[in-house]
Order: sequence, then C-alpha cells, then structure tokens
Amino acid sequence: MGANKAVICVFDGLRPDRVTEALTPNLWQFATGGTWFRECRSVFPSVTRVAGASFATGSKPATHGVVNNAFFHPAVIGDRPLDTGSAEHLRAAEAHHDGSFIEAEGLGCALARAGKSYAVVHSGSAGSAYMVSHKARANGHWTFSIHGREKTQTPEAADEVTARFGQPPQDKTPKQGQMDYSATVFLEHILGARRPDVALIWFSEPDDSYHYREIGSTDSIAITRRVDAHFGAILDAVSQGPDADETLVVAMSDHGQIAMVSTFDLFGALTAAGFPTSNRAGDGVEVLATHGAMCGLTLVEKDPARLDALAETLMGYPETGMLFSRTRSPEEGEVAGTFPYALVGVDHPRAPDLVWVARSSADADQHGLLGTGLYTGGNGVAAGGGMHGGLNPYELNNMLAFGGSGVPLLGAISDPADLTDIVPTILTALGCPIPAGMNDRPLAAITGGDRPDDERETVTMGRDGFEQSITLARGGPRPIVLSGGRRNSE
Repeated sequence: MGANKAVICVFDGLRPDRVTEALTPNLWQFATGGTWFRECRSVFPSVTRVAGASFATGSKPATHGVVNNAFFHPAVIGDRPLDTGSAEHLRAAEAHHDGSFIEAEGLGCALARAGKSYAVVHSGSAGSAYMVSHKARANGHWTFSIHGREKTQTPEAADEVTARFGQPPQDKTPKQGQMDYSATVFLEHILGARRPDVALIWFSEPDDSYHYREIGSTDSIAITRRVDAHFGAILDAVSQGPDADETLVVAMSDHGQIAMVSTFDLFGALTAAGFPTSNRAGDGVEVLATHGAMCGLTLVEKDPARLDALAETLMGYPETGMLFSRTRSPEEGEVAGTFPYALVGVDHPRAPDLVWVARSSADADQHGLLGTGLYTGGNGVAAGGGMHGGLNPYELNNMLAFGGSGVPLLGAISDPADLTDIVPTILTALGCPIPAGMNDRPLAAITGGDRPDDERETVTMGRDGFEQSITLARGGPRPIVLSGGRRNSE
C-alpha cells in the first residue's frame, strides 16, 4: 500500500449515524472520500475497556481476558469487582499475572518487534490508556494520560507534556478543555516534534456527554462539533507534513450508545426471588453481580441446579433482553435457553457464570435518535442518558473509516468488519507481521484481495416462552455479530 506511518484518531462512543455533513463535516468528508465501513461493529460486551483491548490486540475477550469494564477476580481484588479503569487495580492485576493480565500481544508489541515507534495521547480513563498499549514500558513506547504521571506506565510522558503545555484542565462534562489540551499535545508534540511511526489520540468525547448530557443534547452536539474540528486540524497537519504521501489515517470509535429510558432494580428483584445479590461479597450473598445495561452474574457457591434456577428466574423478567452462559456447544450455552459465550467471543475463565443483557429496542429516544434500553442504574448515569454494553445495533455499530496512503476511494461500504480487524489491517498496510493469536484477516477493501459478501443469518435460542436472537454477518472469513435482542413480545 505504500504506507510507512499511521495516525489513528478514536472518538469514544461516537455513533456512525452522528457522522453527517452538517454535524461533523471533517469526519464526513474523510469517510465519504476514503473507505467507510458503515456496518462495522464493536465487540461484546460493547464497553470501552473491553473494546480498547480488543482493538489493540486484534482479538476477542476469550483471547485477551478483559471480559468486562469491571468483573470479579477474587485472586486480585477479593470482595468487589476489579475495575479495569483504575490504575491501582490494573497494577495489582499485572503483579498477580506476572505482567500478563492481558493475555495477548497488541499493536505496540508488533510495532516494537518491527522496530517502529508508537505514541499515545489518551483523554479517557487510566485503564483505557493502558488497554491500547499495555506493554508500553517494555516496548519502549510512549503514553500520555490526561490524568497524570501516576496513571500511566510512562510517567516521563506526563512530565514531558506538562513541562511544555502546563497542567491539563480537569473540567467537567462536556470536557471541552481536556479535548482542546489533548489535541494541542497531539498536534504540536506528537505529530510536530516526536513524529512516531504510529500515533494514536483517544478523545473521551462524545462518550462522556452522551452518558451525562444525553446523546442528542445541545451539549453533546457542541462537543461533537469540537472534536470534529480537532480532527480537521489533525488531517491538515498530516497533509502538510513531510510524510503525507506515506501516512495511513484511521478514524474510529470503540462502540455506539443508546438512551436509557428507565432503570430496573435487578439486584432487588433477584434478592426478592430468593437469590441474595450484591456487587460486594459478604454474609448471605449468593450472587455477585455488576451494574449496567449488561451485567455479569456469578454464584458464590458453584451449583448447576441453582445456576439453572437463576437463569430461569431471569428469563421470566420482561426487562431481560438476552442471556449467555459458558459454552456447551457452538449453538448452545451450558444453561438451557442461553446463547454460548463462544458465539460472542467471551469464553474465558474470567467470564462470569451468566451474562445478563437488559432489554432494548429500536424505538426513538427523546431527541428522535433510534435505540433505547433499560439498565440497572448504579453507575452515575441518569435516566435519559446514554449507555452501552449490549447488542442493540445502535450501541454495537461503531465508526470506522480509512484514508491516506494507498486507501481506495470506496466511500461507504457494507463489508462485514469489527474492532478486531483494525490493527491487523494497519499492520498489513505498514508491512509488519501480525502476531500469533491476533485476528489474521485484515480488511480486504483496504489491503487488497477478494472482499466478502454481505451474507446475514439470524439464530434463535430460548425456553419456556423466553426467546432471543442474534444476527450474524456470515459473508467474511469468520462470523461477526451485527445485533441481538429478545424476540417475543409481552
């Protein structure tokens, strides 16, 4: 393809249907003037740290081991979930796993092996910054976190940046100041001074504003325009730079979002049904669970009969959208009526006994945007705010467009694609070997070869009146989950 460098711009949570000529003119022109994988999908669960690890390692949670934003890992964090957004929790996990908490090589590892440099400017959580370059220290790479020197493997990066630009702002949502600061660091310090072979900037907006200011609000619209303007400045810097003709540019998001129309007290419902449930271990607690639009549930004492009874209880709630359990066969989970983890790529020993997904729909929200759902609360997002984690197509569909060196001008295409395809495609474009265990099927529309057909199949599963479905893209080298949800009406 002729590319020797790559610039990757991530817009956390950006829904592709929010990329329009009026709202995001720079992203729109870039996507329609390059190759835009309009039907690209995130991974399951469609939450940020799982998505970040999946993007960077080119693999699913079953391979890399990050099975949720927060999950129970008693050997590391005894009585509560391990929070993958916490630098302290991640340091504990790394120590316990002898530096291999993420059980897969990533983009940084492949670049280091090829003798290439990699620099990251990240305005998301400390954990998100870790996910995109989890071996930064060992690989001799550079990661700047907006949260300071204690939140990164390379504190010297924070020292370097603050010495030049001062302390980053700590503004509340919308995080306009942090976005401006991050863009300045990326433009002037990374692209202008350090000039690595691969540079990545991760904007935490519009995700934060989607969560706390609603997806279609004035605040969310304003911050989306602002990060789009920063993307335009990055494109200008690349086009005017000395490596313009050999730089691949990727614009992407990690997932979408849908609006939460109401809460469901899952913990209270299960406790009332005879399954005492909490997100902390303690006397009398039978089920450990996480909060959100999707929740991991684990029995304190392993008992197949109780697990089956727990699943049956969950299936009886109209608020339940989907249920998954460990894999019995490629078609069914070990608990009757559930989908197997293998179907969605989360069959890892760290996975919980069950994954519950709240019910969602394609209905319009209060701003007229499609996609609404339920959630458990407990995470600071008020009703009406955006959430993600499940398989609703509007939370699963993520932005992905390529431009620059060697990229064909195909515009919007429907080729099957997901997050795990991105890094293998970048590595192939740069002439770098793809590590073992990484998805080794780069996107043919970018790297050449026969493009897959857009073939789709819907599979169903359920019992006792509960029926759920998953729609898969079967046209490529491996199935990609396009959407999923409950089928029967109440």
